[in-house]
Amino acid sequence: MEPTSNLVTRLRDILESPVTAPGEPGYDHDRASFNTLTDHRPQAIVRAGSAEDVARAVGVAGDLRIPVAVQATGHGMGLSAPGDSLLVDVRRLDEVEVDPDGRTARVGGGATWDRVVAATAPRQLAPPIGSTGDVGVAGYITGGGVSFLGRQYGYAADNVREIELITPDGRRRRLTAHEEPELFWAVRGGKSNFGVVTSLVLDLMPVSEVYAGTLTFGGGSAARAFHGFLAWTRTVSDATTSVAVFRRLPPPMDPHDRCELVVNVVHVGSASSGRRELAGLRALSPDDDTVTAHPVARINALIPGPTRPGAFVSASGLFGELDAGGADRILRAVGPGVVLSPGLIEVRHLGGHFSKAPATPNAIANRDAGFALYITNPAASAAHADAIAAEHRTLLTTLAPDLTGGRIPTFLGTSDVAPDAVASAYAPEGWVRLRELKRRWDPHNLFRVNHNIR
Repeated sequence: MEPTSNLVTRLRDILESPVTAPGEPGYDHDRASFNTLTDHRPQAIVRAGSAEDVARAVGVAGDLRIPVAVQATGHGMGLSAPGDSLLVDVRRLDEVEVDPDGRTARVGGGATWDRVVAATAPRQLAPPIGSTGDVGVAGYITGGGVSFLGRQYGYAADNVREIELITPDGRRRRLTAHEEPELFWAVRGGKSNFGVVTSLVLDLMPVSEVYAGTLTFGGGSAARAFHGFLAWTRTVSDATTSVAVFRRLPPPMDPHDRCELVVNVVHVGSASSGRRELAGLRALSPDDDTVTAHPVARINALIPGPTRPGAFVSASGLFGELDAGGADRILRAVGPGVVLSPGLIEVRHLGGHFSKAPATPNAIANRDAGFALYITNPAASAAHADAIAAEHRTLLTTLAPDLTGGRIPTFLGTSDVAPDAVASAYAPEGWVRLRELKRRWDPHNLFRVNHNIR
């Protein structure tokens, strides 16, 4: 067993929460991340059981000038926590309290969307959830959160009333539109750069059922279906949010058959209004169609996503409006017949309320984009991950004529940690403002194990 560090000793003297160190039982379990490309090796891990202990732990790290990493589920970490760092694990802060009359929920900083939906659905209310129920709410929202209810209700970050944040000085602060408004603006989009989120108050949507599921088109019809999908998006109401996914299948299948197009759809409304909205897509004759009415309690299970930890390499970008020429260029880069690594290439329809500024502004920018691009592939090893990252860079270069140059913070991946990549997720004036706030609130950059605002 390794010698106990000064950090570990000090933390154990003042915390009620468990503290683990390298070589101790539980350390490997506590440092594990959903994306195993982030290989955390901190000198101490605090499994926080209270906001008070988070504040005390951050205060000690500040005294010692030790970098702080924050993790709940580990889906969105950009960097591995290094050997001199403190990892604050907030997954035990998973309480959810619903106010059905006010249509809000107070959510702990470690709660997952599964837990929130379980609490809100019986009240016929829905949170601004994405496509994966085991994602942590706080990390998702601080990155913006591209919700499957988003064309109707905007980014998840647009639907936050209040945040409790432990700032780098170890203090608990309440952030609202009127209390610490500058910090409230920055945290909703600025990821973990300004401290540890220990709770949030979210707006809930009056949604009792959705018309949702997937339509699948085989390789022989994928190109025609993608053109049809883009044309269809120009006809739908804000109640329908969708994403077209080129699903790349592994060998030994023929290259042309390794690519199928899957369209994921969530319509906020009744089955009858959903059928009207989807008529144009169904006219394209999908090979499989699972779209039907579901109670909102099932929303987490409707859109397939990874359910087991693994190594995932991702990249992202934003498109403007895509015409037939843009569709052809995308198909030449990622469509049937193109040999690419197995994985997913998503073209997500934005617009609607994604494009509208919220009543209380936040750091999310690039709202004029028509579609979001997200690429993700599993990796078998570190060397394989490097090869996939190189493939992503080639794809982004090929698609550059149609990309805006911007990104969404939520979709920043393990390859997007360079300053220019992080800056691309914000408006130029917003990036200046974020850097000024970072200097003011975190002058020693304690919170740098992330997509860092330097």
